Amino acid sequence: MGEECMYNVMLVDDEEEVRVAIEKKINWEDIGFKVVGSAGNGFDALDMALECRPDVVMTDINMPFMNGLEFSKQLKAELPATKFVILSGYDEFEYAKEAIELSVEEYILKPVNSDELYQLFSRLKERLDNEVDIRHKLEQLEKYFMENTSNAGDIVDKAKAYILEHYKESDLSVDKICSYLNVTPNYFSTLFRKKTGLTFVTYLTNLRMEKAKWLLDNTDEKAYIIAGMIGIEEPNYFSYVFKKAYGISPSKYRQQRGN
Repeated sequence: MGEECMYNVMLVDDEEEVRVAIEKKINWEDIGFKVVGSAGNGFDALDMALECRPDVVMTDINMPFMNGLEFSKQLKAELPATKFVILSGYDEFEYAKEAIELSVEEYILKPVNSDELYQLFSRLKERLDNEVDIRHKLEQLEKYFMENTSNAGDIVDKAKAYILEHYKESDLSVDKICSYLNVTPNYFSTLFRKKTGLTFVTYLTNLRMEKAKWLLDNTDEKAYIIAGMIGIEEPNYFSYVFKKAYGISPSKYRQQRGN
């Protein structure tokens, strides 16, 4: 069969014993996976996932600060190919519809059964293998186009204009831009990073933060309203990103400006 692909898995749950139990439930390497990260909340998980770029993320729905669906949405904007497996308790099935809209691959109930886990990840392995084959073929084509076309700059310019026009929309993502430009996410991400030196999400976040700073300086709108105006629905996440960008929370920034 040739060399087998090994895929990276990340576990996200605010209960450490749940993460440890899942990690020990099955022999991951036997079915082609490796657990590369484990996090207890959405914020930490987001940073970790952008670092280790997992192929599959298994996340609990119910977590403090940022729930599993919000975390999945934020991460999917940056890593569209990542597969999500949602973990939930029996009383959380109302989330299923939203999970499906987020293109969640699988939905599994706690407590997790090792047979179920094995079957679920065997299914995911098959899907991932197929996608790798397709991606390799596309990459060959894209390499040719990147080396032989002068429209690479045009694509990035169009993308920047699209981002400027749509940054207020919370569902702006790599997938949306790629549908508009008619290119694959992998090609777009490589090209965009090559031409701008930034990932799509970093570029979008920088733009949103500049707009947020302007709105804090020039309007009296509350921080949670400003978050919505720049396409971030979750006010806690807005504060987190703003503080990361400027070293100060939006409310403290405004107070300082007033002094």
